[in-house]
Amino acid sequence: MSSQKFIRFIFILAAVVIGALLIVGATQPRSITASRSILINAPKDSVFTQMVHFKNWPNWSPWSRLDTSMKNEFTGIDGQPGSVYHWMGDERKTGEAEITNMKVNGTEMQFSFKLIKPEAPGATGTLSAVDTVGGTKATISFTNHYDYPWNAIIIFTNLDKLMSKDLENAMKNLKQVAEKK
Repeated sequence: MSSQKFIRFIFILAAVVIGALLIVGATQPRSITASRSILINAPKDSVFTQMVHFKNWPNWSPWSRLDTSMKNEFTGIDGQPGSVYHWMGDERKTGEAEITNMKVNGTEMQFSFKLIKPEAPGATGTLSAVDTVGGTKATISFTNHYDYPWNAIIIFTNLDKLMSKDLENAMKNLKQVAEKK
């Protein structure tokens, strides 16, 4: 194959890949969410206190239990918007990350999540505690956002499968801690 034909082939291939990225990106959502809930036999306020106060997270966070040597740092007024939970741990287990309390509304907290090491796209999420028959329904959710056309990657990403174990463990651990209080 001559160098001219090879260069033409590369340009055509690049155009096809870029075209496919643009088309797939146009057909995919811009965000995906993974969520888990659990029924906890404890008062709603007690459950929400565990959720909204970052200093309580080492008691139930699956990441704290995965890497017991990780260092935690808390800044701001715990339980209030603007407070931050920052941790540094073994990069193969928990890495370095930061969660910021963005908003508290009744018994729901909105947060942002930033994985620093290894670096990854950020996410947002919510934690909520709602009265229900038999106790409190606690819910955690994470949402990853993608700009167009990079949202085309969603067809290859199963956030629910990727996060399911951590989210389920978080809810189980929270249930154990809240029901002991």
